[in-house]
This record gives sequence, structure tokens and C-alpha cells, in this order.
Amino acid sequence: MIYANKMVTVITLTLFVSLFVISTAASAVEVRGSTAAVFDGAQQTWDVSNFAGFFYDIDDNLGNEQITMNIDGDSLEEDVPAGQDRGVIYRTTGQPDDFEFEDWGEYITIGFLADQYFAAYVEADNAKDDSFLYYDSEDRNLMVDEQLSRVLINEYEEYTFTTGTPLKLKEGYELSIRAIDLDGNRVYVELFKNGKSVDSAVVEPTKSYADMEDKTYTYMMNMGDTEDIVILAVHFKNAFRGAEQDLATVDGIWQISDSVTEVEEDTEYDKMTVQTVDSYDYVIEMDNEDNKIILHKNENQLLMGNIRIRTADQDDITYDDPLRFYIYKELDEPGTHEIRGPVATVVDGSTYTWDTSNFAGFFYDIDDNLGNEVLLLTTTGDSLEEDVPAGQLRGLVYATGAQMNDFEFQEWGYFNTMAFLGDHYFASYIDDKYGTSDEILDDANDSNLLSSGLLSKVLINERPNNRVLKSDESFDLKENYALRLRAGTDKKGVLIDLIKDGQVIDRMAMIPPGTYTYVADLGAAKGVPMIAVHLLEPISIGDKSYCKADGLWQISDAPIKIEEFGVYGKMKVQAINSDPENMYIIMDNEGNKITLNKNKDTSLIAGTENIRIKTADQDDITADDPLRFYVYEEVSACDEDEVM
Repeated sequence: MIYANKMVTVITLTLFVSLFVISTAASAVEVRGSTAAVFDGAQQTWDVSNFAGFFYDIDDNLGNEQITMNIDGDSLEEDVPAGQDRGVIYRTTGQPDDFEFEDWGEYITIGFLADQYFAAYVEADNAKDDSFLYYDSEDRNLMVDEQLSRVLINEYEEYTFTTGTPLKLKEGYELSIRAIDLDGNRVYVELFKNGKSVDSAVVEPTKSYADMEDKTYTYMMNMGDTEDIVILAVHFKNAFRGAEQDLATVDGIWQISDSVTEVEEDTEYDKMTVQTVDSYDYVIEMDNEDNKIILHKNENQLLMGNIRIRTADQDDITYDDPLRFYIYKELDEPGTHEIRGPVATVVDGSTYTWDTSNFAGFFYDIDDNLGNEVLLLTTTGDSLEEDVPAGQLRGLVYATGAQMNDFEFQEWGYFNTMAFLGDHYFASYIDDKYGTSDEILDDANDSNLLSSGLLSKVLINERPNNRVLKSDESFDLKENYALRLRAGTDKKGVLIDLIKDGQVIDRMAMIPPGTYTYVADLGAAKGVPMIAVHLLEPISIGDKSYCKADGLWQISDAPIKIEEFGVYGKMKVQAINSDPENMYIIMDNEGNKITLNKNKDTSLIAGTENIRIKTADQDDITADDPLRFYVYEEVSACDEDEVM
């Protein structure tokens, strides 16, 4: 019976080995909302103030999506008595917005599924003069037919294009000049979609007394049940007939998607169903009818669109420490993304706080409830002052402190982790009075990186279930490290090679079970345990040997330097405490006054991530409507190699 169990184990391990492949995958950016707790009767609401995933336009103060969750036990119920709300309620309302080319007037924009959509054209009070796109459309309101269309382009910028270089638009559209008459008054243009001609027209931007109709090219089409609605508008500023090629300058572009998004009642978006569509007040409401959602630990559930619910992989769930969860938006399109905090206003003497509860740009680990970065911003007039009287805070103050965290392989004990500038770092090992294993610290000369003015990124902290190592084959770690095992002739011992960039840099023989530790010099810190692998006893069959790793740990060999008076963008380090019992870092904007004028985008803290402050391009700034601003982090989603 024992032999049979060993045979099954070896066969299973062999299958696991075949799963180790390198693949290319998109590294998604997670934009989370504030953290909530699962307890009976609780209600949590996310809106643009505490969930950066929702659509928000700071310039015009637009965006009012909202999700409310009503918890019944550990569930978000889908079937409730009449008159009661279901477990998840989503509501959004359209708002008037100006075209960037303001002479076209206004339209209704609406946030839906955390993106910006077009709902309807609006008739201005002075009729056709400021409502050209409204009057040029036969049907003007997509929501009458229970539809929406994504806003693709809304620009007031000058572009010049020629007969040889068409004007590139979205979704495969491009506008070409076919000819300009001798006087340069009449421009014959042709619109192409994916290389196929779909429309042509004549615009006359420079003729005497040219009006909006003369200067604007529009393309209309039927969209579902909506007939002849403008989906593309281009305003021509001028045109010239040249000796070799003709050219034209445009200064206004508007485009919505030619593919509608259905919002008909009973339309389902994953676990949410449309319940109400009001085309007069531009309201859409959804709930989780027929989709009960259970909030159990360590789950990642799709709610609607690219909005998901994540629950913590929480060791202990009690009345005093209930299960944590949040909603988040997954951004997987390559490119740079903006993760903002709540919107504030420039009011003299006001102090605002951004921390892990309201700013997704700061590091937060929901499983262990880790992350305590905080940014305090105090306005003096329209400025964040750098020179203040003794005892007062400067305009910007950033602080973070270390927190004790356990290794995923819990027998190793604990270490100090520190969130810094939106990322996760290792600060120090904690000695064995807290239970840290001697297997890691025995060979260490230096266990406290911060005492040397360093922090190192945590690259791997895992207790893998199925990480099986085959003798004479290597498996990859991070930063071009790899581990290779060779079984001893006694079938009990193993020879471990640590490889960096293809070269063996460390070799050790051991008899598992036990921990292999690689100790290295990291900057001024000498002899720091950098890699640890816990191995179980080898299993052999025939001439093949296998060994299971059930604990993996790695920190970066390229630590960042933290020193008093070190500068990170406009912030300067003022205090560092490396005592493992009370580690912290404090920075402020000494020597860097920051003025909050309209339409500015300023880097505040430059580190591994870029934390910035943006002010609105606000038309009217008054005492009742002061200048709006927010703090945000600039992050990138990109393709990277991952070990699966």
C-alpha cells in the first residue's frame, strides 16, 4: 500500500513538471475601490469619490456612476421581497457636456460600465446656431432606443492633412482630400472605413460668409433603431490648393463608435441586469437579479464589464476582523494609465488626506491588510508651501511605516515589509523572538536593510502547492536567477546550483527536508539572505528524481537607496527610523513650493512609480466652485514574461 501511494505521487509530480512553461501574458493594472467588510446587514457604496475605476472628467466635473452592495449574511442576494433592494445596485445618470469645439454646443455624456459614453445631442436655447450636430441628425437621442455609443474623439486641436496624407480617425476611419478648387474655397473630401469608401462631401471653409454647415463635414448613419445620427464631425479652419499637393487644417473633431452598446431592459452584463432606462432624465439602473453572489475568502469574481470583486485570502475571519473585500477595475490594454485619488478643491487652509482607503495608487495587500502610506496636503492660498513656521506642516507630507508580515511558508516566521511610493518592499528580517526561522538568519551578517539606507522589492513570497523540481533541470526565479538540483547517489541528498545570467554563482549540498539560503551583499548591507527555498525529501523512481519546493522567497538584488535629505521629485526625506520595532520614512516638499493653477499636471514624487497632481482646466473658478484637483499615480500595463 505504501509503494502504491509513492507510485501515484511520482506520476502526479511528473505531470506537474510538464506544466512549467514560459508564456507571454499581459500585465494588468488593478484599480481598486475602498475596502469593505463582510458582515450581515452592512451596506457599502462606491462612487467617483472612492473608486477611481469609474469614469470621471475633472475639467467639467463629470461622472456619477455608483454601486451599492447590501450584504445579507455572506451574500449579495438576487431574490428579495417586494420593495427591497437586491444585493448589488448600479445607477448612473447622464450629464450635459460641452464639445471641445464649443461652437457645436452640448451633448449628454454618461458613465457606463466605468467608461464614457454618448447618450444624446442637446438643443441649445438659441437653437441652430449652437446646436449644429443636433439639427444635422434625424434622431438625436440614442437612449430612446435603449442604446449608448462610446465617445472616441472629442478634440479642439489643429491638424493639417494633405492629399497624400489622410486624417486618421478611430475604428479604421480616415478622411482624405480628393481635390480643392482653384480658389481654395471648395474641398472635396472622401471618408474611408478600413480602406473602403463610405461617404464623400464638399466643405467650403473659406468662402465668404461661410457658416457652420459650410465648414463642418459630418457623417451620419443608422445605429440599431436610431436613424441618421451624426457619428463623426470635422470642422475645417481653412484649405489651400498647392502646386504639388492640396492641404487643409481642421480644428475640431468629434467621433463616437459606430457599434452601439445595448442598455435595453433585461439586458445582462455578466452578473448584472438592466432594470430601468429613462431616456428623458438619462438614467440607467441595474441589479444582480437571478445572480446571487457569495462572498467567500480568496475569490475573484466578475461583476460586470471589467469590474470585479476580490475577497481576501484571510487566515482568521472573526466578528472583530470580518472578511475584507473591494471592487476593482482591470486595465489590461497596453499603455499608460492614470489611477487617481478623490477630488479635492483649492481652499485656503484646507488639509486633505490620501491613504490606502481612498487612493489605489498606494500599495495595499488585502490578504494581510498591509499598506499604510499616507499623503497630507495643506493649501495656503493657492499654494503648497515649502517654507512654514516651526511646528507647522509643509504643504506636502508623505509618511510610511513598516508592518510585520509572515512568510507564505510560515515556518520561516516574519519579516518587516514597507510600502514606499506605491510599491512593496522588504525592510528587515525579524529575529527569532517572533519566530523567524534560524534556517534563514543563521548565515546572515545583516538582517536589516533599512539600517543601511536600503529597501528591496519583494519579488517572490510563495508557498506553492505544485512546484516540483526534476533532477538536472532548472526552474526560473526573478531577475534572471534560476535554481538547479542534482540528486545524490544515495537518493537522499541534493546538490543545489544557483544560476545568474547563465552562470553558477552558488553551490550547496544538503539533505532535505530543509532550506537552501543564498546570502549576498546588497549595497552597503553585507551578507543579506536574498533567496530561500524550502525543499521536501526527494522522490526517486528508476533513474529519475524529483523534489518538491513548498517555500519560495526572493528579494531584489538591486535595492533602492533611502537616505536623509534624499530627493524624490519635489519631495525630500526628512526622517528615517530603522529600528525594527518602529520603522518609518517621512518626506515633505522642503524647497519646492507648488502653486495650484488651473490646467496643470505636476510630478510630486518620482520613484519606482510617478505620483502626480492634476488641476482641472476649469472655465469658472469661484468661491462656490473652487479649483478642483486630485493626486494620481501614473502606471503602465505591458507585456512581460511570466512563469506559469
